Amino acid sequence: MMKEILSNKIIVATIIISLVIVTALIIFLVFNRAFRIRRKPKRKALARRLKATIGNAQTIGTREKQDDSFATDIMDYGILAVVADGIGGYINGNIASSIAVETYLDEFQKCDVTGNIRHFFNKSAVLSNERIRDEFGEAKGGTTLVAVVIENNQMHWTSVGDSNIAVFRDGRLISVNRKENYKNWLEDQYYAGAISKEDAMDDRQGKHLVNYIGYDGFKMTDETEYPVLLQKNDKIIVYSDGVELLSQIELEKILSKRATAQKIAETIIDATKQKQARNKDNATVIVISLK
Repeated sequence: MMKEILSNKIIVATIIISLVIVTALIIFLVFNRAFRIRRKPKRKALARRLKATIGNAQTIGTREKQDDSFATDIMDYGILAVVADGIGGYINGNIASSIAVETYLDEFQKCDVTGNIRHFFNKSAVLSNERIRDEFGEAKGGTTLVAVVIENNQMHWTSVGDSNIAVFRDGRLISVNRKENYKNWLEDQYYAGAISKEDAMDDRQGKHLVNYIGYDGFKMTDETEYPVLLQKNDKIIVYSDGVELLSQIELEKILSKRATAQKIAETIIDATKQKQARNKDNATVIVISLK
């Protein structure tokens, strides 16, 4: 009898110990899950979206017509800024730049492009090229184009031709894209071992474009491989080459001023107007200021 009672006590003790262990494990798992859940809002708070204000300005320069076109748009999923500079040597440059800008704007507004921004850039470029060629047939018309999409404090960009994208940060203006002109093409050929140093330095046609939107040999656009991570107080400027009447130092001085994005854009264009030059190109600038 005593052995039977002792055996029953051992069984009861074993059951109690097992229940205690299981209860402790359940409490640990519940507490650990609750702790992780409480931490999630803090991690989200670190990704606060920067606030953006946008300004723009434009001048015809000394040209007979305005070949530059531009557009900006703010959607729930991001910001688009695009500048196209119609090729002045072609009579249809102004129409070509307008078609390209309208195409990018239409595609941006159709749906949330941030799931695949490179697809948006590629599709818009191909459509622009097709529409310009369909518009003019055998007649020539073409345009450069630069565009940025900003989403979640990141900037994606695309570029064809010789227009410009730059970020102003901590007093310095940093160029983002590279011009697709003959000078840079010669440089690439030299470093690839295809031509001699002497040939590479023969850049008498250095500013001539080697790629643009609106012709049969269109080579697609240059695009960001990785987005540019933006910071508070950054200023993004997207502009045509007419703004290059101003030096980098002059642009940095203007961008350093405490002013609205619109005022900065107007000041940049006013400064180009003040420049003494016989032949002034169209000039267009978009300024995006982040806070």
